[in-house]
Amino acid sequence: MVKKFSEIGEDICRCNRCGFCEEVCPTYRVTGEEYSLARGRNRLMRRSLEGVFDLTKEPEINHHIYSCLLCGNCVVACPSSVITDTMIKSARAAITAAKGTPFPIRMALHGVLAKQRRLTLGAKVLRFYQRSGARWLARHTGFLGLLGSMGKAEGVLPEIPERTLRDRLPQLLKKPAQAKGRVAYFAGCMMNNFFPDVAAATIRVLQTNDIEVIVPTSNCCGIPHEAYGEVEAQIKLAKENLDAFSREQYDAVITDCSTCAHGLHYYAELLEDDPKYGPLAKKFSAKVKDPAQYLVEVGYKQEMGEVRAKVTYHDPCHGVRGIKVKEQPRQILKSIPGIEFVELNESDWCCGGAGSYNVTHYDISRKILDRKMANFKKTGAEYLVTACPACLMQLGHGLDVHKLPAKAIHVMQLLDQAYQNLGSRSSSKAG
Repeated sequence: MVKKFSEIGEDICRCNRCGFCEEVCPTYRVTGEEYSLARGRNRLMRRSLEGVFDLTKEPEINHHIYSCLLCGNCVVACPSSVITDTMIKSARAAITAAKGTPFPIRMALHGVLAKQRRLTLGAKVLRFYQRSGARWLARHTGFLGLLGSMGKAEGVLPEIPERTLRDRLPQLLKKPAQAKGRVAYFAGCMMNNFFPDVAAATIRVLQTNDIEVIVPTSNCCGIPHEAYGEVEAQIKLAKENLDAFSREQYDAVITDCSTCAHGLHYYAELLEDDPKYGPLAKKFSAKVKDPAQYLVEVGYKQEMGEVRAKVTYHDPCHGVRGIKVKEQPRQILKSIPGIEFVELNESDWCCGGAGSYNVTHYDISRKILDRKMANFKKTGAEYLVTACPACLMQLGHGLDVHKLPAKAIHVMQLLDQAYQNLGSRSSSKAG
């Protein structure tokens, strides 16, 4: 569990200011500012602990604490294993405890994300905004300009589908004749409401591989709340999800959102001191798997149709450094007949999405995204594949603003297309 800010002194003193983080920090690479770097942020936190200033009363320092992507690149590169991302979370929790969460963020975390049905209602409002002409008015009257960073980020939103994943489940879920396993699919906020086509593809892939899929009720995994220092809200959501999933029997918990996978896996640590939920969380978290990770472990059908396309892969931060999933998606992509796979330079660098970061820090986020797009252009790929809905949104936005003739797509969508193409005389692109 994240330590209290007053308890991180020993951890922060391990930073010897060597500068290894300079080469891997996305925010530093686009701003060039010392305090946009792990070393600089660690110094700010250390000086606060030493009483030089009060972290909770300095807006400029707060800016640097919240401009961190929490991507974890610096932690991997650090020869002293300084856990800067974890200490940043401690600092944010202290700021939140002292000042509270800004009203728009508080409404999103405690109003919309607190219950799945509220987010579903919010998604319907967004769909109305996109389809009713309100979007045209907002874009052509200058209204978006009044919203600052939030207005700039309006274009990041994907087209909201008419039906959620849960609306589709009665027609989608089919029990295999001879199931070789049973998994519980975690329908995260983004997958259920914004990317139900991805979720449906994941479920079809699992069922094609003779895996029975159940979809328990669920709420937000809690990672957005952690990012803003709302630890108690995160704990509450964790307990609600554990209660829901404890009523079912399954071999694994599958989520095609890397952020959710990381968040669910973290429950064991978050609740380790809770006498009731600690053992339950430990058992639950041990079963959390990314679908590519799970399929490689249990074995997946190699009989597929051809998908002729040149593809590359972007590693979500929570995937490659959180749940340690890197080679499995590549293995699946390379196994699809007709796929030409090319590696993406800096594939494991954050794309700048980072949850709501592209909303709260759009200008920095856009510069980080531009770097990602420059690397993507060099691949010549038609598909920019990933495994996280936030990355799908951000990468799709990047392709749009750079006017690149390519598509951001989830790895499970390509595998699903390959299975659907089996037996077809003509090869086809992924949809």
